[in-house]
Order: sequence, then C-alpha cells, then structure tokens
Amino acid sequence: MKLTIPGAMQNALAPLVVVQKKWLAFWQVLNVAQRCYCSATILCLLGIFNEVPEDSSLYLGASLLALIAMTREFWPRFIHLWESLPGKAVILLFYAFIANYALAQAAGMVNDITGVNADHLPYSHNFSMLLSVPTWFVTTSILLLIVLQLIQPAYLFVLMLLRPFGLHKWWHSPDYQYPVTTGLVRFFFGLFLLYQMAVFISSTGMSRGVNSFLQHIFEGFTGQSIKVNVAVPEESQNVIARANVDAIAGSGLDDVTQAKLAEKQAELDEIKVQLSTFEKNADNYERHLQNVLTYFIYEYESDSRSRCEITPGTRIIELNDYELLEITKIDDEPTRYEFVVKPCISAAIGHQFRTK
Repeated sequence: MKLTIPGAMQNALAPLVVVQKKWLAFWQVLNVAQRCYCSATILCLLGIFNEVPEDSSLYLGASLLALIAMTREFWPRFIHLWESLPGKAVILLFYAFIANYALAQAAGMVNDITGVNADHLPYSHNFSMLLSVPTWFVTTSILLLIVLQLIQPAYLFVLMLLRPFGLHKWWHSPDYQYPVTTGLVRFFFGLFLLYQMAVFISSTGMSRGVNSFLQHIFEGFTGQSIKVNVAVPEESQNVIARANVDAIAGSGLDDVTQAKLAEKQAELDEIKVQLSTFEKNADNYERHLQNVLTYFIYEYESDSRSRCEITPGTRIIELNDYELLEITKIDDEPTRYEFVVKPCISAAIGHQFRTK
C-alpha cells in the first residue's frame, strides 16, 4: 500500500524540498576539501551563535576539518614540488635549518642537566632531540601557516583581477567550483588554525621554546628586538596621577573616572594572570622534559661498572681516560640527581687523587 501525502502538506513542504535539492546540487559540485571547509564553517557558526568556549569540541572539530582540507589541497602540490630538483633543495634546506636548531637545543638541555658537553652523552643527546619533536612539529606548522597567510592575499588578489575576464579558474581543474570563495574561506581558516595553534602551545607549555625560536628568527631578519612589557597604559597612568593629585588635595574622583580606572586595572590584572599561567605551563613542561631526560641518563646512559673506581650507590659516565661523570640519585627526592665530574682512579692511573 502506497502512502500519499495530502496536498496541503505537500504545499507546506515544497519550499523545504526545493532547499534540499539546491543543497544537494551545491554539495555534489564541491570536492573533498571544499566539503571539509563547508562543514568547518557550519561548526564555527554554531559555536559563535551558541557562545561556546574556545576549547569547545565544535571549534576542535572545525580545526580538524580545516586541517584535513588544507592537507588535501596542498599535499599534491608538495609532491609536485618534491619531484623537482629546486623543490627538493628548498624543502631539504628548510628542514636542515630546523634540524640544526633542534640539535643545538637538545645539546643545551643535556648540558643544563649534567654540566658537561653533550658529545659525551650521544644517546641522551638523541633522546633529548626526540623529546623536542612535538615542539618542533608545532614550530614548523606555525611557520608554514604564517607563510600561507603571506601568500594567500596575493593569490586572492590575482584571482580577483582575473575574474572579470573569466580566467580565475585558470589555476584549477575545469570541475573546480567557487575558487574565489574557497580562497577567502581558506584564508580565514588559516588564521583560525594559527590562533588555535597559539592557544594549544600556551596551554601545553610549549610556548617558551616556540616563541624563543620565532623571536630569534624575527630579530635576525629585522634587527629589532621583541620584548613583552605589560604596563599600565598611558591613559590609565594619567588617571592614576590625577587620582593621586586629587587625593592629596582632599578631593575624590567622580564615579565615571573611578569606573574607567577599575575597568582598566581589571584588564591589566587579567593579562598578568594569563601571562603568569603561560609561564607556569612552560615551567611545568620543561621540568617534565628534564625529569624524563635525567631518568634516561641515569638508567640507560650511565654505567654501574667501570675500570674506574665507583662510589657505592652511584653510577658513572666516562668522559675520557682521566675524568668521569658521577651521578648520584637523591633518596629524599626521587626526581633529583646530582652530577659531579671526578678524576678516574683505575688500576693504572689516578692514584694521586685517592683520598686517604
């Protein structure tokens, strides 16, 4: 038995059917990346209209969809660039630059813990570099997003110039629809991902290493130093100065001035709290890395037996024929170790250093 919808209901549902057909037609002409952009836009709009917090799953889903879309779009271009000799040179030069900086940072971390050159601890040096992989992955991602934001406006400008002549689809396949709109959406989500990445590194504690690297890059190219200085704005300083003068003169501030001063002071306090939180997260992140690396040095890099005399309850790393690095685990604090360079007293050498 076939059910029929009454005519009145069909007339009421007719606009919805038309919208559904138009939506399906629009959805079918989009490629995979454009569908991801469209879905991410819908999630962002839902988050904005519902006033959800920044760490909501809606924004996280939008970030993942935008990342998938960008990867889908740029991966074939990356492969095409890699297949050319100049492209390989540029890519390898970029990653060689990052890898060299990562090696230097890993060596510095080993030196900060042990007090000796990282060349004497090759396994710990390599492990330290592996521990810093998340930081450098985020750093390279931010650099690529910044480069994308620098290139995207020029790309959109060229598309706008070519659009009146019908040539704006020249850079794309014939079935590629809405290139200008997609470029605008891509530019927006590039900024959106850059912001989400900044929030992520601030909350996880990786901000110090990333900010230091980007700061040195900027200072190296521009010759200008970057300093974060949280101070009272000039307008607020003038208000405070007037308040002090009025207090000395015996007159008080009016309600409007007091409200402005309180509002600016609240904003300043909020910024200070955020910076303090970022510093605390960075300290915790670095402390966790150092604890893991210290444990690795003590358990795996050091030796419990050697040709040199070893103090009971300690482990050593031979630096050369005459020196060793003695590592002592502090019982009261399981995560603390003491590193001391001592002479090697063996069967053949070092007897003059023996304590009587």
